Amino acid sequence: MYLQFRDANARRLSAMEAALAALAREFNAQYKVTVEIFACDQPEEPVVMDGALQQHLANAAEALAPGQWERMPSGASHDAQVIAHHLPACMLFVPSIGGVSHDFIENTADEHIVLGCEVAARAAVAILQELRKQRS
Repeated sequence: MYLQFRDANARRLSAMEAALAALAREFNAQYKVTVEIFACDQPEEPVVMDGALQQHLANAAEALAPGQWERMPSGASHDAQVIAHHLPACMLFVPSIGGVSHDFIENTADEHIVLGCEVAARAAVAILQELRKQRS
């Protein structure tokens, strides 16, 4: 079984790993079949996305879909996590049908994909306008 914990808080991730280890020890002490836990991957430190870029996305989302969006963290390993170590980064998610994500049956309604592109484009324009003002 492969388990992956996701959270923006490194301390909380460590606590979840410790709780899993304790659960395995408890199970092993109680039953003849044992559980072994080992790391398949190196642990990754959570990366916080750039607040200013996130705000541009939030402004665009509110303008195009008032009250129909939410700010949410991602605990997954995305390209933005790697990029964020080198330059400001942010992420925009669109809803998956039935909430199914990271699975072969994942799908997103066309209108949500279009709206996500519109939000990203509007945010990009705002970011460029801000940069132009800073240079003037």
